[in-house]
Amino acid sequence: MCFFNCYDLNHSTPYINIHSHHLGADGDITITNTHQFFERIIDSNIHSIGLHPWYLNTNTLNEDLSSLERYAHLKNVIAIGECGLDKLCQTDWELQKKAFIQQIQIAEKLKKPVIIHCVKAFNELIETKKELKVKTPMIVHGYNNNKHIAEQLLQHGFYFSFGKSLLKSDSNASALIVTLSKERIFLETDDADISIKTIFDAAASRLQMNEDELKAIIYNNFKTVFQYERP
Repeated sequence: MCFFNCYDLNHSTPYINIHSHHLGADGDITITNTHQFFERIIDSNIHSIGLHPWYLNTNTLNEDLSSLERYAHLKNVIAIGECGLDKLCQTDWELQKKAFIQQIQIAEKLKKPVIIHCVKAFNELIETKKELKVKTPMIVHGYNNNKHIAEQLLQHGFYFSFGKSLLKSDSNASALIVTLSKERIFLETDDADISIKTIFDAAASRLQMNEDELKAIIYNNFKTVFQYERP
């Protein structure tokens, strides 16, 4: 069984997409995100699974967490998330914190990285990481916030994943990516109906870097953070 989306046989460096709500194209390595119906992940693809703050339900939280932990043990689940904190959604704040903390604890137990959804709650995110003394890597997905917040996150060991915001030259993401250590970045498509190559093209342009060089950097980051070794 191939868990890594059938990358090409000549072993050229693949495009790495660490967060997508769609299956990746042949030749790419795509982490497909699932936030419910976890039984759908029993296939030959790689996945992240998590309880998104938008869809939490007080009445089913314990059952949902139990299901998540059961499926999170599978070999093709290589990350927990997206999960996190969102001050703009309608979900009860205490429920969000409870669910987030328990998912971090699952990730810590399984030694799998966490892919984070965070909206207007970066101080709370950092405090949660500090209080729990989290050791597993934590990646803020779809980052498009300012440099000041990024610097605080960097001080506490977070990684950043950039997506479609890189397609806009005046976005926070486009300004920030050129300032970060390359060992701290990932790329993604999230729910956008675009290819990961499009994101890589934009990132390489911003970084004034050859795309093959960028692919090698992201692939190395992927191996390091997700403990992935190409078969």
